[in-house]
Amino acid sequence: MKASVTIAEVSKKAGVSKSTVSNYLNGKYERMSEETKKIIGDTIRDLGYTPNLSARRLPNKEKSRTVCLVIPENLTRLFDSKYYPKVFHAIERLAEKDNYNILIYSRKRNNPEKEMLFLKSMASSVVDGFIVFDLDSEDRFFKEFETAGIPYVCVGKISGYEDYHYVASDHEEAARNTLEYLIQLGHKKIAVFEMCDSGVVQDARLSVITEIREKYRKDGIEIQRISFPPKASDQVIYDVCRKAMEQREKPTAYVISSSIRQYFLMAANDLNLSIPEDISYVNIEYYSRNDWGKEEQTRVESKASLIAETAFKKLLKNIYNPLAKFESELVPLELTIGLTTGIPGQQKEEIK
Repeated sequence: MKASVTIAEVSKKAGVSKSTVSNYLNGKYERMSEETKKIIGDTIRDLGYTPNLSARRLPNKEKSRTVCLVIPENLTRLFDSKYYPKVFHAIERLAEKDNYNILIYSRKRNNPEKEMLFLKSMASSVVDGFIVFDLDSEDRFFKEFETAGIPYVCVGKISGYEDYHYVASDHEEAARNTLEYLIQLGHKKIAVFEMCDSGVVQDARLSVITEIREKYRKDGIEIQRISFPPKASDQVIYDVCRKAMEQREKPTAYVISSSIRQYFLMAANDLNLSIPEDISYVNIEYYSRNDWGKEEQTRVESKASLIAETAFKKLLKNIYNPLAKFESELVPLELTIGLTTGIPGQQKEEIK
């Protein structure tokens, strides 16, 4: 990123007036052709131009001691209700210790170019770097931070992609271990509740489901994916869980999360289903301070707090030592066997 690049230089190279460039930067496209917008956008990227919001950053590059968390716009998803409080608390605790401030920016995605210009301008004036939580497999907007020399860390692993700064839990291996364990117990029909997780987490689990289906196709293993509608109410969550257990050929094992556990157990109780005699379950997104019965559950414990802390520490290293090689990190998740999983009832009878 060239700090000396000005609007005048952008307008000269793009062959348009400074006022036209200014209108572009402010999202005033009413009288601007698509061709002009493309020329200005390409020129801004080629020159590495970043607009200044203010003169808060001193000429000697004094740090602002502020980090921005980039999160999704919609935090009404089931997964978010437990995940983000953990994340915010972990980062806030470390930030206070290191005398840092935290800003939270919610991505809208309706105007990506304007949004990126705004985030870059924050980096030139009010923040030292970004921790990006809003990830999906197709949107690589964060790479523009790297091109512009702006410190950043992504929380989440994009399947099959390594060329970026990330810290993530290994959700793929956790899902694989969970399904393999249930199959080894003898479960031939397994339901996986899709907890409206971030795109990359859901992508990782989906890839494993596809892999396991193919691996055990000749063994008659069936894996159902059961999803919840957006902004599902408590009653809807309960109804979805109950419907899954009311099937004539219902699954004998279920993969759930802490977010839906109470509704899942209520539905099982109302249907007089015993755990693990009638059905088994694994809590694949377990939060230690939010769940009762920790010792009883077969579970994969979330490491959201650890991941957030690691991301913050790595970002600070990147801020204060930008030339050092960034070491991305994939943190393993452990499957702990509890009392909520067992051999399917029908197989028990066959053993007898």
